[in-house]
Amino acid sequence: MPEMLIVDDEPRLLRVLRLGLPEYGFNVLTAANGEEAIKILFDKQVDVVVTDVRMPVMGGVEFIYEMERLGIKLPIVVTTAHADVDTAVKTLKHGACDYIRKPFSVEELVQSVKNAMQKMSAHKETGPIDFDLQSQVDTKEKEAIQKALHATQGVKTEAARLLGISERNLWYKLKKYGL
Repeated sequence: MPEMLIVDDEPRLLRVLRLGLPEYGFNVLTAANGEEAIKILFDKQVDVVVTDVRMPVMGGVEFIYEMERLGIKLPIVVTTAHADVDTAVKTLKHGACDYIRKPFSVEELVQSVKNAMQKMSAHKETGPIDFDLQSQVDTKEKEAIQKALHATQGVKTEAARLLGISERNLWYKLKKYGL
């Protein structure tokens, strides 16, 4: 059965999908935000990702950008109660295969996931991501943040803009790297 990673900060929705999707032939993994989801992608073989847009710590758009930056190529379906054209375009440009609005039925989600998996059926990396590679990525990311902070004389708003990430995501990374 394909492994589906569902990333959403609504515990009730995660529970419903975790219980309902095996009936449609999916094993389900869940995460409450993009940060948790990245950790799962390092540990598990995942076949498809379903992510909400608005979540604490790391939202869906930032999560998709991070997947793209790390070279993780998986079919992605984006869900949101706050659908707007700009967000849809951003996620589709950076790897999402489909975009559906909440509330959605399980059948609607399953159809969207199947379509996304068909679109991405060509390329799929095997095995989990190497943790040594992750430490190299962390080192490069920390260096980039330090350079951006230096270039902006410590102005975090400008550093976030220069890095192309949200201020919230920069704050999380500063905390992560002890900067």
